[in-house]
Amino acid sequence: MFAALALTILASSAALFAHADPDPNNPGPGDVFIEGQACSMSWNPDTTGVWKTMIIQLKTGDNFDMVNLTTVGTVDGTDATKNSFSYPCPKVTPHSPIYFYQFSSPASANSVWTGRFTITDSVTDIVPATESTQPDGSAIPWGTGSLVNSTSTTTVGTTSPVSATAGAIGTPSATSSVSNASNNASLTGSRTDSPSSII
Repeated sequence: MFAALALTILASSAALFAHADPDPNNPGPGDVFIEGQACSMSWNPDTTGVWKTMIIQLKTGDNFDMVNLTTVGTVDGTDATKNSFSYPCPKVTPHSPIYFYQFSSPASANSVWTGRFTITDSVTDIVPATESTQPDGSAIPWGTGSLVNSTSTTTVGTTSPVSATAGAIGTPSATSSVSNASNNASLTGSRTDSPSSII
């Protein structure tokens, strides 16, 4: 009897301290997006209500020195009916599997990431990541890209009343359509620690 009561109390305590940050579903391994066409992502929503304001940033770089390229949107990360987002893919260089999204919220100390994916002008114009290992020695390919014709980071999409620059407004949607293509490396995201890939 005492053991069952202790187990119930322990389970209840764990539920009180559990948090459910959004969990990115895609992009994922081998995803390729074409510049000017839809770049899309989806996630499992935050079930605690904390991530009402979720900022989505396009990033590049290694797992320790992430480089922000642009903020692509701000969405409600708790809304299960709007758990995907799409915006026009920017022009980038190089066309490699070195781009990823970071989801963050001013209401949370945590950030979550997608896996690395490719943005390119053509599925036949993809080059391997320039680096094969992370600074800590992990065998996770990466590189540092940049936006073409950009000297600073910009906001290209939002679902909040804030006006966007560059004339491109991202839109939330109930479903996501990601274009998959074969790639030189199989990529996957370490959703809560850092963006990563596994060959």
